[in-house]
Amino acid sequence: MSTELQRAVVVRRERERILTAEKEAAYSEFQKLPANIQLFNALAAAKAETAKAENELREAGLKEYEATKNKQPFPGVGIRVREKVVYELKLALAWANEHHQALTLNAKEFEAIVKAMAVVPSFVTLEEETTATIATDLGGVLEGVGE
Repeated sequence: MSTELQRAVVVRRERERILTAEKEAAYSEFQKLPANIQLFNALAAAKAETAKAENELREAGLKEYEATKNKQPFPGVGIRVREKVVYELKLALAWANEHHQALTLNAKEFEAIVKAMAVVPSFVTLEEETTATIATDLGGVLEGVGE
């Protein structure tokens, strides 16, 4: 049964690899055509021009808002006003520790520290977790499959 499953994975991976290579080759050829080179250059220029025009409109909208306090300075342009919290990270962490609030455990870092300890804390248990991996070149492992 496992050989059948392995063969199915090998065959499907090979089909995916072939189709991906064909797509990449076709796209590469598409990009090389003179008309398409012009298209991609025109698209890049249009994106840059759009970004510039959008930034200019945002700046004009903000300027108009500052003068009038109108949150819809132009049709299709809206102004959002929100409160931004500004703080020094070191002081905020000290406050959080003192008040036992807004604390988040960096699980990845904590687990690395625990794994390196000779004696782990009593509230921690180390369990064995089993997972299955599949060789990237499964066809090379199974002779005659995918040929």
